[in-house]
Parts: sequence; structure tokens; C-alpha cells
Amino acid sequence: MTETNRLLPVILVCVTIIASIFLASRTGIYIKSVGGAVDSSGKVSNTISVTGDGKVSAKPDMATVGLSFSELAATSKDALDKVNQKISQTRTILKNNGIPDTDITTSGLNIYPEYDYSNNVRRLTGQRASESLSVKVKKIDDKAAKAAKIIDELSTIDNVQLSGISFDIEDKTKLFSQARELAFNKAQQKATELAKLSGVSLAKPVSITDTVYDVTPMPMYTNLSMKALSAPLGAGAADSTAIATGQMDVSVNLNILWGIN
Repeated sequence: MTETNRLLPVILVCVTIIASIFLASRTGIYIKSVGGAVDSSGKVSNTISVTGDGKVSAKPDMATVGLSFSELAATSKDALDKVNQKISQTRTILKNNGIPDTDITTSGLNIYPEYDYSNNVRRLTGQRASESLSVKVKKIDDKAAKAAKIIDELSTIDNVQLSGISFDIEDKTKLFSQARELAFNKAQQKATELAKLSGVSLAKPVSITDTVYDVTPMPMYTNLSMKALSAPLGAGAADSTAIATGQMDVSVNLNILWGIN
């Protein structure tokens, strides 16, 4: 057999493969090999890839309240002293409501000159000092009554600003475990059905990818404004701060490769 005759079958196979790829790309059909994985012994096994999701909902048990204080004075020291007085009042109220120092964090501190730009002329009006606090209020109920009480008491401090309130669950460990079990069971059910439809038997998982999500709801509250914050304490139940905590969704998504025989 000549060299040309020996190469002819190889050439024909290559032409056939190229033609198949060209045809597939022209018709929108894609040729994909069966998925495989290598186990601990080095044996390659075919697999089924499925996803499963699990979601568990629960009421928040913790609120984080953002507070800020801003004062203008002739000097930086005077402005900062005024802010520190407000901070001292705030810490006293928080301490009386059982908030430990470890749950109070300074989230911002600024001192800067402030100018008046009216009539296109820059005029120094004084020194501005501002400080922000982040306060964790733990073990709240579904109406966040503890947080609402603290906010009402803080409203007695002149010129205090509530910069935001958000909710969370302090320990989500059990919730993630529950969501993960739901996700696994759902993935296993899918894999079992696919294996049955394919006429194969399902083996053990050879790969698992775990992705977790927790979504904090948008804060919902009423009667919470600068006017409410500046109102006298004890103005009546109708004037007290009302807060709705909503609920949180904790989700787990699993991508699992199951071996098949």
C-alpha cells in the first residue's frame, strides 16, 4: 500500500469531523460529550448535573440603628465638645436600655471648616464637627419594641439624626442548615428522576458546590421622621415610633454532580 493510500482513511475521517462541526454550527445544533468525573481511585464515571435550592424564612431578632450628630461652633474644639455632650447623653440612654458598649460602634467622625457662599463670596461661618454611631439592638420582637423605645428616648436629645435602621438575624446557622437540607433533597429528587428516565442507576455525588444567600428586607416604619425625633418623650401612644421588621429569607443553592452507572 502506498503512503497516499495509507493516509486516505485518516483524511476522510478528518473531513467528516470538520463537516459535522460545520453542519452543527450552521443548524444551531451543538455536539456535547457526556459529563464525567474522576473518583478517588482514578476511575472516570459519567455524571448527572443538577441544582437544588432551599429557602427558609424567619423574623429578624436584631436591629441596627444609625445615629449622627453635627454641631457648628467658632472653633473645632468647641464643635467637638458639643458633639461629645450629645454622644454622652446617647450612651447613657443606651446603657439604661441594656445596650453594652461592644454593640456601639463609631462609624464616622469629621471636623472641617464650614463656609457661606452667598452673594458669590466665601465667608467662614465656623467649624463643623460630626460623628456617626452604629448601634446594635439585639433580642427584638416582631414589632422591634425595644428599638422603638430607644429611638423615642433618643429623640429627647436636641438635633439628633436617625440615619437609618436595618434588621438581621444574629445567628443564621440553623436556618442555613435547614435550607441546605431542603436544597439537597430537591437536587436528589431531580437526579433520581433523570437517572430513571435515562435507564441508569444513581451513584454517590462526586462534586457539590454550595452557594448561600441571605436577604435583608427593606426597613418598614411609620411616624419616624425628624419631627418625630424632636417631639417630647411621652407625648402619647399615638406619637410613639412604630416599626415593622418584616421577615428575612435565607437561601441555599446547591449544584451537584451525581455519578451514574
